[in-house]
Amino acid sequence: MSARHAETPHAPLPHLRTVADIRAALRDGRGFPGDAESFEADLARALDTSTATDLHQVADVIKTYAGSIRAFSDPEFDDALQEGLDLIAEIKKGSRE
Repeated sequence: MSARHAETPHAPLPHLRTVADIRAALRDGRGFPGDAESFEADLARALDTSTATDLHQVADVIKTYAGSIRAFSDPEFDDALQEGLDLIAEIKKGSRE
């Protein structure tokens, strides 16, 4: 969890219908650190390996980053992440005893 995310109030989820929408959301800091750059690299790779009749890889990249933006924008995300981290710490502590 980034400090930026913990301090940022949760604004309404932006529209994520197009590649431009996803780019704009990531540019506005609505994703996780590095997502804006990773999105462009992943999208370029998917486009380079796709055919005109099979753009599934491109669609997968778009869906992945739209999901990342949704998760980052969820007001309950921080609590769920902390709960998971606490559970992992508890499990690790129990395995050492």
